[in-house]
Parts: sequence; C-alpha cells; structure tokens
Amino acid sequence: MNASVVRPSSPVLRELSGGIVAGAVAVAYAMSYGALLFPGALAALLPYGIGLSLISAMIGAFWLAWRSQLPFAIGGPDGNTTSILAAMAATVTTANLAGGKPALDHVLLVLLLTTLLCALMFLALGVGRLGSAVRYVPFPVTGGFLASTGWLIATGALRVGGDLPAGFEAFEQLGHPAQHPRLVATIALGIGYLVVFQRWRRPFVQPLVLVASSAAVFGLVAAWGMSPAQARTAGWLFDPSASVRWTGPWALWGAAGTFDWHWIAGRWIDMIAVAVVAAITVLLGSSGLEVIARRDISLDAELRTHGWLNLLAIALGGYLSLISVSRSVVLLESGARTRAAGFLAAGMCALAAGGATFLVGWLPRIVLAGFLLYLGLSILWEWLVQSRQRLSVADRLLIVVILAITASIGFTVAVLAGIIASCLNFALSYSRVGVVQHDLDGAGIRSAVSRPAAQQEVLARHAADLRVLVLHGVIFFGTANGLLERVRGFLQRPPTEGVRVLVLDFTQVASADSSATMTFSKISQIAADQGVRLMLCGENAATAAALQHGAQTRATLDQALDAAEEAILASHGLDPRGASEPIGPWLTRELGSDVHWRALQPLLQRRDVTAGALLMQQGEASDGALYLIECGRLAVTLPGQHEGQRLASLMAGNIVGEMALYTSAARSATVTAESASVVWTLKRSALDALHVQSPETAMAFHAFIMRTMASRVRRANATVAALQRGA
Repeated sequence: MNASVVRPSSPVLRELSGGIVAGAVAVAYAMSYGALLFPGALAALLPYGIGLSLISAMIGAFWLAWRSQLPFAIGGPDGNTTSILAAMAATVTTANLAGGKPALDHVLLVLLLTTLLCALMFLALGVGRLGSAVRYVPFPVTGGFLASTGWLIATGALRVGGDLPAGFEAFEQLGHPAQHPRLVATIALGIGYLVVFQRWRRPFVQPLVLVASSAAVFGLVAAWGMSPAQARTAGWLFDPSASVRWTGPWALWGAAGTFDWHWIAGRWIDMIAVAVVAAITVLLGSSGLEVIARRDISLDAELRTHGWLNLLAIALGGYLSLISVSRSVVLLESGARTRAAGFLAAGMCALAAGGATFLVGWLPRIVLAGFLLYLGLSILWEWLVQSRQRLSVADRLLIVVILAITASIGFTVAVLAGIIASCLNFALSYSRVGVVQHDLDGAGIRSAVSRPAAQQEVLARHAADLRVLVLHGVIFFGTANGLLERVRGFLQRPPTEGVRVLVLDFTQVASADSSATMTFSKISQIAADQGVRLMLCGENAATAAALQHGAQTRATLDQALDAAEEAILASHGLDPRGASEPIGPWLTRELGSDVHWRALQPLLQRRDVTAGALLMQQGEASDGALYLIECGRLAVTLPGQHEGQRLASLMAGNIVGEMALYTSAARSATVTAESASVVWTLKRSALDALHVQSPETAMAFHAFIMRTMASRVRRANATVAALQRGA
C-alpha cells in the first residue's frame, strides 16, 4: 500500500518543499530525455540534448505555472513524444549525417519543425473549440500509442546505457551479458526503480533514490580500482569535457544551404504522428489532472496555452514541452497550492541548465539509462498488465498488435494500423448490434385508426400479413446484409389469399451508405417478385439519398401503418374508407337488447359534420356531450403537433368525448372531421334522465362505455409490450 505523504504545516514551507522536489524530479526527467534524444552514434551531441531538455523543462514549468488553469501544473519534455523524436533523430545515421554539425543541424531543424507543427495544431484546436476531439480516438488505440512510446523509451534506454544499435540488433547483445556489463546494470537498475517507485510513491523518493544509486555506482567503480577518467573511458560516466550547449533557432538560418531537404521531407509522417500523440497527451493529461484536483477547466484554453508555450520554446531554443501528470502530481501531493511552487521548479531547471556540465560529469550513465528504462517499463506495465482490469480481451489484443508493429516496422505504421483495426473492430461490433430496434407484426402494432369491428376482425385474422421493422442507428455494409436476411423469410413465404405488406421505418436512422442502396434494391426486387408491398416511412435527407427505390413512402409510421391496413382490408373485399355502422343495429348489439335501444334512441340527436369541420377543441369548456360515430372519420389531435401526426383516427362504430359524461373538465383534445361524417350526440343531462326512466338501460350504456375504454387500454398495452420486447 502506498504511504501517505507528510506535508509541512506552514503554507510557505509547503510551496518551497513542493517546488524543490518537483524541480529536482523535472531535472532528472529532462536529463534523461536529453540522453534519449542522442543515443548511440549521436552520443557526441549529448550536451545539446541536455541543454534542449533543460531549457524546455524550464519554459514548460514557468509558462504553465503562469498561464494554466491548474496552478500546480508543470510542463516539460514528454516521454511519449520524445521517444518518437529520438527515433526520428536516429535516422540521421542512415543518411550518413551522423557525428558532425550537419547531423546536429538536421536534428535541431526536425525538432523545430515538429514543435512548430504541434504549436499550430494546439492553437487551431483551441481556437476551434475542438478540445473534446480526443474522445473520438478509440481508447485501445490511445493505449497502443502510449504502450508503443513505452517501448521506444525502453529501447532508447538500452541504447543510452549500452551504446547499442537501433532495432532488434540490440537484443542480440542480451545473449552475451558478460560482454555488456553496462547493459546488465542498466536493466537491473530499471527493474529495481520500477519496484521501488511503484512501492513508494512519495514525491521525494525519486530524487533520493537517484542520488543514492549514483553514489552506489561510484562506490562500486572505486571498489573495482577504476579512476573517474577510466570509468568515463569505459562508458560508465558521461564525458564532461564538452560544456552543455545551447543554440537558438536563428542559427539554423545560415545552414539552410547544407540541409538534406529530401531527408527532412521524409519525416513529415512522423511529425504528424508526434503532433497527434502530443494533442492526446495534453488533453488526456489535463483531463486527468482536472479529475485529481476536482476542478472544472476548459480543455480548449489548455490547448491554446500549450500553443503559445511551444512557440515560446521555439524562440528560446527549446523543443516540444507538454503538461506532465506525474510531475504536476508531485507538486499537488507536496501540498503546493499556488503558482509559486511552479516558478520555483522552473528556477531549479534554470540552475541545472547553468550547472549542467557538473551534473552530467558526475551522473553515471547507467543511472540515467536505468531511469529511462523505468519510465518505459512503467508505461508497458500499465498498458500490458494493469489494463486487463479495465479492458476487454479484444482491446488488449489491439494494444499488443500496435506495440508489435511499432517494434518490428515503425511507430507511424503502427498508428495507422491501430486506427484501421479499431475502425474494423467498431464496424464488426456495431454490426452485431444490428439496426432493427423493433420487429413487429399486425398483432403487435396497429395504426392510430380505430376501425369498425368487422375490419378489426379481418386485421386480427391476417396479422401475420403485416411486418413492421423499426430501424435505428447507421445502416452500412456491416448491418445492411443482416437486415436483408431478417426479412427474406417474410418476403419469400408462400402467397396468401390477401396482400402482404412490409413496412420499414427509418425515423431513427441517422444515415445509410452505398451498401444500403444495394440491400434495399434487393429487398424491393424480392418484394416485387413475391407480390409483397414495400412501404417506407420516416426517411430523412441522408437516408433518402442513399435509398433509391420504387416503394411507397409515408411521412410517419402511423401513416404507413394506416396505408398498410387499408391495403390488407381492400385485398379481402372490404372498403377501408367507406365503412359505416348503422346506429340501431350497433347499439342493439352493444347494449344487449332491442329494449335498451328503444329506451335510448329518443335521447340521441343526429348531427351531420362536413369534412374539415370542428367537433370540439382542446381547452374549451365541456358541454357534457358524447358522440357516437355512425359513418365517416374523425381525427383526434393536439394543437401544435407536426402536420400529419395524430393521437387517433376514429371511424364508424367508435365513440369520442366520453369523459364529458363523467367529469366537467375542459376538452383534452381537438376533434375534426377528416371526411363527411354522421355522429349521434348524447348529453349528460339526457343520460341523467335515462337513469330515472330506465335504470337498466343506463347501466347497460355505462357498461358499453367501460368496455370501449378497456379495449383501447388493452390495445395500447399490447403495443407497449411488443415494443418493450425489442427486436
């Protein structure tokens, strides 16, 4: 278990201790990354690497302490991006530029151009308010990026510690440990640091352990009888004879004629990869610190801050500087709460830059390499081992694939492969979900039209002749074929005595690609061959452009269901719109006796309603009247609804306004005549008189009303149950 951090009680002491410890950690990281930039054949350029990194660490700590929304934030060289930059710099050796000033100028120019690209990207993303764009990068791809940088840092550490060549040739040396004692010592220190730093996470542990291990190395060197000069000759110590170097960007202007522009142009893909990783690092790092500090910050503002930070780094001779979660947490856990601690850490980096010659000369090479190896191993441990607790097997496999491609081919190819693999994995996963939200027949869903009893019986008997698919999401090559296979059985079923109708609802479909066009052409062709009517509804501009078809279309699902039901009724010899329910036979049947009908008849008043006429309006005072529909069709709507939408459409054999018989509440909906209709009115006062004249008839009428209302509730419940079952 991690030990808790003991903080000084005085706020001033907390700021001082936090700034000193964070500054020491920042110096250690900066010197390690400086060595990472120029390993192997480029080791003679180490003074420039140390100078670059310390300047970047100083600028990063100062600028973020001044401008970041997180006052404890510290920036500096980042391991993720530095590892890629180091791999880019290593290609100088293959261009026969290593070992001299041309090599240095080429590396510095690549660092400058990459930093400039990152700065411009940060500003563009921040000004464009695209800070949330990082959330569109699949998480396993991000994990693969970071695991790959861990690999690059670890292999770079082996090159720093053992002067090994790049690539897999370095690992051939591991088979001969006796010939490479510095390599063995680097690996031992890296693993030891990993164990110690994972076990004890106090902010001051890292500097103390590095100092102690440096002292131990000097003790062992002395025990072996080696002088410091002999140790440097053997590669155990760095050569301090050359002072730490720094050069401004303007110095490159005079060397413009000596640049191999073909080689520089060949690095553009790697530069873009660095910019992408840098943006991800800034956004994920800022988001993580936002959660740790329990603050609400603007990621767009942080991006703009990093843009100006790196423009300043270019001007002062540094390179890419990003926010560091680990170094910022050091400040936070030390108890620092103001920007003073960050300024103090920047001052520590400035002092280190001034005295870096002394530091480099007395810092064992294997300690610096071991610390780099620890950084790489800790990243690999997090994403290859600890990730199993939060990632699926497929996601972890993708991380391993990206890492393997990085190790065998290169980081840029690995990034592209990871994005492609993630897209394919998403397409495969999404295709398993499918685009059918609800798969219903005529028994599970009906239109909002309440039809006469005879028509309802026909629709119930032939419910299997209606198939309704409610679609959602995106229809593309991964889901379109599954949709075809789902409806194929219905389309190719042996013909029935009536017509069959397939309704496809696109209301919740966002878009469809070209593969959907082929699929729906196939569905339309099969439907035409089998005599099945195809009806589409709810298409938007995106889906209508992709679905070129000859099917009937309706604006809403309710309209499509209405048209489908009318087609089925017509195929069975019924007139779906011209039905009527003579009032006498209808009420005799419902009341159960001709006696009851004769008692009720004098209380009813006939009313002819022309098409478009208003029968009742929402919100108006109720006149206590109920209407019985003998013929025609009435629409029940709410004001403000989209044109074509309705609550219900009532045909002959239905009632409307029944609540007025029992309450005095205002009308709850508007009722208009869709076609010329005949209704019979029964007022509450007449029903009250019926209670006196013929109580049994009144009770029979109330039972009729209750049955009608119960039937509507039962029908609504059946639809809800069918929708809850899903596809």
